[in-house]
Amino acid sequence: MKLIKNIALVAFGLLVGTSSMVAQEEVETQTETQTQNMHQYQYKYMGANSGVAMENLTEEQLLLINEQRELMKESRESFIASFTEEQLAIFENTELTKEERHDALMLTLTDEQLAMLEEHKESVQESKHQFKNTITSEQRQQIRSRMQTNKGTQDGTELLESVRERRNTRMNGGN
Repeated sequence: MKLIKNIALVAFGLLVGTSSMVAQEEVETQTETQTQNMHQYQYKYMGANSGVAMENLTEEQLLLINEQRELMKESRESFIASFTEEQLAIFENTELTKEERHDALMLTLTDEQLAMLEEHKESVQESKHQFKNTITSEQRQQIRSRMQTNKGTQDGTELLESVRERRNTRMNGGN
């Protein structure tokens, strides 16, 4: 019986030791791959044109952006985790449009959830402010130039009109 306990203890010790070594290696490689992920992100989600603007950012700026995205992701996940069953049903209802889901969810949010949204909004504003303080006038000019270029394209115009329409709808209470 003691032999079995000793074998189980040794096996458990090896398992825990191995898993902690793997976790340590993952932490070290995560730092190395953050910059690579940023470049992959820009081409996947922002298009090839954003590469010019992103290339001009320093490593610190890229890390700041990545950290801000991770914080927003965590905030979004914790917000969704706070949903009740009724709210989850609304959130996952594919028969509703995004705007209809948004409006229905907003009607069911608790004070605590509304506070989470407000905190998230303030966090995003602070992140934008932090980033703006790190960019140089040359980088700012390149970003403006890129935005002007995108504004003239059909996709850029459609995106701008879509954003304006959503803002107007939300500010007017969905009317």
